[in-house]
Amino acid sequence: MGIEQTNKPLLDRYDGLEIVLELLSFSGGENTISEDQATKANEARILENWDATSLGGMERTRGFNEVADGSSSYTNAADFIKQHEDSGGTQVYAIYEGDLIYKSGSAFTNDDNNAFTSGILSHGFSDELGFLWITNSTDNLKKKAVGVSIATPSSVPPDACDRVYRHKNRMVAEGSLNYPYRVYGSRAGTGNWTAADAWSLSNDAYSIDLPDHTQGCMPDFPSGNEILVFTKRNAYALSNFPNTAFRPISTPGRGCSAPYSIALGDEGVYFLSQYPTLGIFVYDGVNFNEITQFNSDVFVELIDFTKRIYGIYRDRKYYLIYNELGSGASYPNCMRIFDAKFSRWMNRPVNPDLSDNFGYPALLKYSANELYITSSQKDKIYEFETEDDSDENNDTQATYKTKDFSSRDFAFAGGGQFAVDDVKIQLTKITVTYYGTVGNITIQWTADRGLNSGSKTLTLTASGDLLNSTFIVNSSLLASLPPDKSVTTSFPSSAVGRRFNFQITNEGSGIRPKIKKIKIHALAVDEA
Repeated sequence: MGIEQTNKPLLDRYDGLEIVLELLSFSGGENTISEDQATKANEARILENWDATSLGGMERTRGFNEVADGSSSYTNAADFIKQHEDSGGTQVYAIYEGDLIYKSGSAFTNDDNNAFTSGILSHGFSDELGFLWITNSTDNLKKKAVGVSIATPSSVPPDACDRVYRHKNRMVAEGSLNYPYRVYGSRAGTGNWTAADAWSLSNDAYSIDLPDHTQGCMPDFPSGNEILVFTKRNAYALSNFPNTAFRPISTPGRGCSAPYSIALGDEGVYFLSQYPTLGIFVYDGVNFNEITQFNSDVFVELIDFTKRIYGIYRDRKYYLIYNELGSGASYPNCMRIFDAKFSRWMNRPVNPDLSDNFGYPALLKYSANELYITSSQKDKIYEFETEDDSDENNDTQATYKTKDFSSRDFAFAGGGQFAVDDVKIQLTKITVTYYGTVGNITIQWTADRGLNSGSKTLTLTASGDLLNSTFIVNSSLLASLPPDKSVTTSFPSSAVGRRFNFQITNEGSGIRPKIKKIKIHALAVDEA
């Protein structure tokens, strides 16, 4: 910096120049690709087990509970899970080592032993009229009713298919080993699905070959009269059944390489793509929007496409379960959650005390839209994000780590941005505004990439000015609001450096704290 540009007059003060860094919101997503200057103040380097809130802050994620255990009867992970309801009742079915079992209280009960080939990934749907339909690449189509033995219908697709769907009043199957390009459609009318000619082309069943291997479907999309079918490098819309035709959705195309990652959400169809661009996309019926382009870290580059990959959607969140390259594990061992309300990703690790990971998921549409996820290692089923705030009676561990902030990221205490970069800073105090009455919040700071570091622990039971408790603002309008606490604590004199990052952690199994904002005060010391 030239003499004429020096900031010494600005910084040459006896008591230093007070500057402030305010983290207004924690709704930003993980971002480890871009440089710090390109990363917003509310985008995390690490974001685990923190949920964004509509107030602009963050709250520790809800936990999960084990809801069924077969008491180590099986050694492999579930190959299928689905809820079904018919005149016989409502059941949650799963397939373990070829056995079709159902959840009975907190245990598994065998219903149909050796119904499927062990270790083969299966797919199915509940037709809402009496049968749960299940298929895989080895066993072809089977039907199940509550309290009735599993059976093979009178007619099945000409080739065993990986996946089966319902489109209006037809059944659709794809993923055949012998004819991997082909999509099959049954006769129209659910009453015809069990008939001897259900898949006969001499009636109004159909089949159509696409230009490449099919990689999953989404019925009723882009319109109710179409079926969205993916291949590895493109997506097609089928229409005009049974004289079926297909059209490419776009040129160049957008393919899917993980059929079980496909999930329909309010925003469109979510899916994982390798070609022509690696990423996770949402197709809204018009555009393919990548959601791992700007606000995500490099996790998509570490997805192992040779292992099982699952995706499911609930309440404006897309859950992706996958295996990480180089992990040494042969099963899914990672979960990422995309919060569509705030357009940000979060990592959701399983508590290490459980020595487990998540696997095949299912949404229970007959039970308040509960989300069940099987274990990827054991014969267990968990309910995810329950009212119980613990991870199987263990503390849920939440971590938020920021980018490296320089003096340019701070503002003058009286207002206006501090526009000088890499000025030496001495942290003085931190103020946290939060809701909560239980546990602690730990703030860890690191200066100049590890040269100095330290931490401060804030007790959430600490006293402070409480809105509508210590003083009343307007009892008629604000009485229902939770207490809003503000706690301030000082930094040690050693908290000096030119660049700082901060890590906010909370561990607990009880009432979840909500952090509204964090304000960090500092002195700009000099530029030498």
